[in-house]
Amino acid sequence: MMQIQARRAMRSESPDVQPVSTAPAQQAIGSSISVRSVVKKYGAFVAADRVSLEIEPGEFVTLLGPSGSGKTTLLNLLAGFQNIDGGDILVDGRPIQHVPTHRRGFGMVFQSYALFPNMTVAQNVGFPLRMARMDRAMTDRRVAETLEMMRLSEHAQKLPSQMSGGQQQRVAIARAIVMRPKVVLMDEPLSALDRRLRESIQIELRELHQTIGSTILFVTHDQSEALTMSDRIAVMDAGHIVQVDRPVEIYRRPQSRFVASFVGESNLIDAEVIQRKGKVLTLRTPGGHVFEAASRDGVHGKRATVLVRPERIRIHDQPTPHSMPATVISALFLGEVLRIEVRLDDGQTLLIRCSDTSEITLPQVGQKLQIGWGAADGWVLS
Repeated sequence: MMQIQARRAMRSESPDVQPVSTAPAQQAIGSSISVRSVVKKYGAFVAADRVSLEIEPGEFVTLLGPSGSGKTTLLNLLAGFQNIDGGDILVDGRPIQHVPTHRRGFGMVFQSYALFPNMTVAQNVGFPLRMARMDRAMTDRRVAETLEMMRLSEHAQKLPSQMSGGQQQRVAIARAIVMRPKVVLMDEPLSALDRRLRESIQIELRELHQTIGSTILFVTHDQSEALTMSDRIAVMDAGHIVQVDRPVEIYRRPQSRFVASFVGESNLIDAEVIQRKGKVLTLRTPGGHVFEAASRDGVHGKRATVLVRPERIRIHDQPTPHSMPATVISALFLGEVLRIEVRLDDGQTLLIRCSDTSEITLPQVGQKLQIGWGAADGWVLS
């Protein structure tokens, strides 16, 4: 059924398709997308609970969240694979919830590739053009341009079964963009690939987006994918979007414990607020260590949870006015990174990640360290 839907999604009502250029896009050709109070229910279960999201033309936006958070549901509602139970979805200001999938004109890339096994690479990529009744010469030229863009030219006459998983995914992406769609939807397209290949295609996708200028909505549960490729990230949890922001803001200044914990590794330190000076708070841990951390406007109360990322914690050779003692409870060598877990005197545990350099020696379990961080390294969540 998914392949049938994929075929329909790739058809166009008009053969007037813009030429693909391998030069950087001068301006975004993508559509704006407006999701307004969208609801989707499966019986008593609410998969999308009054979700709202605004996407600018040409943006690369990632829906990020754990399994069951509603990200794939939202993508399927936008694609037209499922019907919404409330709210509106607008593309370039026009409602599309009643428009059939094959008339929305979106490019689609699936996790399972959804390639036609009996067609060559060139035939798979050219399929949407043939459905649009484009003439043979234009189709051949468009396919050749797109294969070159995706570094697949030498594989044009191969069948999918003769290609690696990464190559097949490139074919699926090529097929999705060959019509130069204004919107491209991607449902965890890299999850089946190994880490090195996944990282390589992440960079290629980012470059591709800058070239074609389409609006891209990308679904993943992988934080590194979202941080690497996105203009903005919409973090989802239990059918809600809990934060939408640029990757650097999501990582450095999350708005909740959930976002802080889900996006990257984190140390969440419970502390008492003892002084406020603008957006900088002075805090004290249960063990008596006093430190400063930045906060957003409107953070009040006598207790606070402070986020300190593992790479922001520094190890000192000697005690300093801002350091505290800690005991090593685990230490792992991960190649370019040392992963060290320590316990403070008050019982709290902290994770430290530092680059492997000639100046740093992997500590032993039970070893005493002096650790600390600066005011700019902490972020008050609440």
